Amino acid sequence: MPLSPELNLLLACGSPPSEQSRARISRLLAAPVNWPLLAELAVTHGMAALLSRALAAQPSCPILPDIRERAAAFTMRSLRMAGELARILNAMRAAGVPAIAFKGPVLAYAAYGDLALRAFNDLDIFVPRAQLPAALNLLAADGFDKKTGAWDIRFSGACEIALQHRLSRCEVDLHWLFSPPYFLPFDPAAAVQRSVEFRLGGLAGRTLCPEDHLLYLCIHAAREGWGQAQFPCDVAGLAARCPIDWDGLVRRAERTQCWRALAAGLDLAHRLCDAPLPPEVLRRVQRDPAALAVSASALAALAAQAADPGGTPAGAMLHLRTIEGLRAKVRYLWRRALQPNQKDAAWVPLPRHLWAAYYVIRPVRLASSALGRLKSRTARLLTA
Repeated sequence: MPLSPELNLLLACGSPPSEQSRARISRLLAAPVNWPLLAELAVTHGMAALLSRALAAQPSCPILPDIRERAAAFTMRSLRMAGELARILNAMRAAGVPAIAFKGPVLAYAAYGDLALRAFNDLDIFVPRAQLPAALNLLAADGFDKKTGAWDIRFSGACEIALQHRLSRCEVDLHWLFSPPYFLPFDPAAAVQRSVEFRLGGLAGRTLCPEDHLLYLCIHAAREGWGQAQFPCDVAGLAARCPIDWDGLVRRAERTQCWRALAAGLDLAHRLCDAPLPPEVLRRVQRDPAALAVSASALAALAAQAADPGGTPAGAMLHLRTIEGLRAKVRYLWRRALQPNQKDAAWVPLPRHLWAAYYVIRPVRLASSALGRLKSRTARLLTA
């Protein structure tokens, strides 16, 4: 399924600035554009600020005033959340809780050089599992509540807990793993050892090293089914702006059986956003048929603009194509089909002495969710 001209234009606007990307934007703007659809896509994919920057030289553009207004709103929200992150990291540092900030404001600056150019809905913070109770107590005292009341860390399919501030409504995803147990591995202890210091004005702390951040983005995007145009733009931005030890990154991805996810992400970032990859890395990607098959499926998912592509049956098939090794695929199928998580607890809250029932409840919930999607899709086809 080919990308729409509007989605192509949005991806060009999110590409690293270069003569090539500017020429591509001009070429796409010279063709007919569905302006309302372009504005909708920019908001949906969190790229209003990037579109506004690209259209600044087009004063006659009919959606420019609206996009500028939306971009300003996103910018104000991003700056407020960056201030919240600074406050939280300072509090954790004072309490002796080691924390790593990733995605969010840190990624916005690393990939685009400007906190205002990447929208984000929450703040992602990693703490070692042993420090999780202390971090939760600190955040609770600061006014953060769990978004899902039935949540419990003993659901082994979990890797994070979602929190929301009672007053500011700021959302924090507190992680003790970077990737859920059923999906691709991402060693938290090694990532902590390789983490680096960052300082952005009053915001300071530790974050993933560039290689780990890039690999994590590809793993995260694969888990989400590559449904957001922001994903390949982020990968391209990191590749363009950060010093990457490409040999070390490739070796690490191969050793942890994450090469296919990385290669697919690099292929998408290069094809869709002109990511500047070293020739030897690009050749290696393009010689891997399994990685290119994952990339093609991911591109189709992005073109289809399906809601929650990672949670659909097609998304599960994309996950299996991305996961390397028979044992890892079997583990994925087992955990996705039967391993309870906090979504099951939210669907049917049970007292702890009945938690064994979640092994029956989970497949029922998944079947109910799949049936709901099928009914919704059928209704759309009938009314089209």
